[in-house]
Amino acid sequence: MLHTDFDPERIAVINPNQTVEMVPNMPRGMVGAFSQKIVDDYVARTGSPQIAAFKSCMGAMPIYRCVSADGFPFALVNMPVGGPSAAGIVEEAYAMGVQQFLAFGCCGALDHWVTAGHLLVPEAAVRDEGTSYHYLPPAEEIALDPVCVNAVCAALEALGVPFVRTKTWTTDAPYRETRGKVEKRLKQGCSVVEMECASMAAAAEFRGKPFAQFLWAADSLSGEEWDRRTLGSFDPNNGTLYMEIAVRALQNMAQL
Repeated sequence: MLHTDFDPERIAVINPNQTVEMVPNMPRGMVGAFSQKIVDDYVARTGSPQIAAFKSCMGAMPIYRCVSADGFPFALVNMPVGGPSAAGIVEEAYAMGVQQFLAFGCCGALDHWVTAGHLLVPEAAVRDEGTSYHYLPPAEEIALDPVCVNAVCAALEALGVPFVRTKTWTTDAPYRETRGKVEKRLKQGCSVVEMECASMAAAAEFRGKPFAQFLWAADSLSGEEWDRRTLGSFDPNNGTLYMEIAVRALQNMAQL
């Protein structure tokens, strides 16, 4: 199988530093938000300037230089959906000068107790996608860096925000989340499903860079039928909270 065809060679034919350049004044930490509305809202409220962009055939993804209320500089970008694109952003971010990467976005609930809006911090991800197998030897799961996971958890605790540490199911086929697969992932200990965690974590591990992620529960696959719940909705108050969590987590990661 192709998923067993891992090559540990560090130098590829095409490398990130051949497609992007170091960005002057690039903050060492980057927040990757899987929400255009959250990014737009934050940039509008803070007046954060664009300093660069990730480019693709889908158009440019602006990179903003932001400064928190307590003076912490960080970069902010809206993330593309899917493991290959998300891992590519992580790769190019490191090549541009980023040292720590913190991602956040929504996920689907697999278990009944995961209510809409529930916050979760992945400690591990089932690698039911393809990208991670180009960065790490074959394995069913990837464990996220526990030091970075603890940095996110510490940020949530400092803000008094309830959360749960979890295992997530990373898939690249959202329309093939069958009932049988949901039950299998539940038995493996997964409580949520998303499309990027394993891929991004694998790219970061391969490059030896700090990475972490937190998730909020949106839709649910736990019942007899799919429930959209809050998927696609936007609450500015939640967006503000998620950004505060992300910045605090990134600050913690910067001190590692």
